[in-house]
Amino acid sequence: MAVISLKPVARAKMTFGIRGTSPIILHQWSEKAKEMMRNKQQEGKKTKARELRKPAEEAEAAAYRTESGEVGILAMALKSAIVTAAHKDIGIEKTLVRKALFLICEDPGLVIPFTACSEPIVREDMVRVGMGSADLRYRPEFRSWKALIEFEIDAELLQAADVLALVGRAGFGVGIHEWRPEKGGEFGRFEIDTDVPVRFERA
Repeated sequence: MAVISLKPVARAKMTFGIRGTSPIILHQWSEKAKEMMRNKQQEGKKTKARELRKPAEEAEAAAYRTESGEVGILAMALKSAIVTAAHKDIGIEKTLVRKALFLICEDPGLVIPFTACSEPIVREDMVRVGMGSADLRYRPEFRSWKALIEFEIDAELLQAADVLALVGRAGFGVGIHEWRPEKGGEFGRFEIDTDVPVRFERA
């Protein structure tokens, strides 16, 4: 019987920075909003009368925060953007990226904190909900923002240059969070922060 010998995964860690090239809009559903939706969907349970809106409080509650309270972006939103940017026509398939690239995030809620950002602006936007009815949403917009990203990669499947190229494509044409290019908007675009050294270390 032939003996099959498999090589261990060639693990490597890669760290670099990204910076926004367009403003970013965050939209975390607050516990209050979730509770209202639960009540509305439960048959026979009446919802409370509409309360007076508090735009600043609603916008603050819509920010993604780490366990320690730092504002940032969702790790999975970034990975999703990178996977979306991959395509067999450019030589890197989505399935390969999914299994060879993993974000390292210490926060239990998988929020990557901003390393720098501008003061948030409270946005008031009209959105369509249900059967064509409209409502107002108050969300924070950051005109400038930066974050430090750390990945664990399979170095036999992806090289450092591949990761940086994918991040560049994701930031240019996919974006993250509300009104991003992937959804027809212009927000949440980013690029590699050249002021932050790129580090690549094999395990």
